[in-house]
Amino acid sequence: MWIRTFLLGLSLTVCATLPADARSGGVGHDDPLNAEHIGVLPSDIRQYIAGICKGPARAQHDFATYLPSEKRWRINLEYLHCEGLGAFRRGNQCLDVDFVGDGSHFRLARKGYAECGF
Repeated sequence: MWIRTFLLGLSLTVCATLPADARSGGVGHDDPLNAEHIGVLPSDIRQYIAGICKGPARAQHDFATYLPSEKRWRINLEYLHCEGLGAFRRGNQCLDVDFVGDGSHFRLARKGYAECGF
């Protein structure tokens, strides 16, 4: 009986000392710059991004925000990383674009400079 208790205690000790990502198998790890942050957006917005980027694009978590009450996507271009993006910053202001729902599509509703970040 004491052998079972000892083995149980040993296995619990080993499991408790493993790093958290080893125990989870690494599932759920989300790189701060990730193409999936763009891939989950509506196709109209993905097409807009493809038009301003030359090649693959990646974005940070705060890149896109959806406001369901307004059916509006706010895209903060300072969190977009791609070749060919061009100028998106003027001093302390960054280029933001808004898309609003129009039936089953989203259309560009606003494009302008605002304070960088939220």
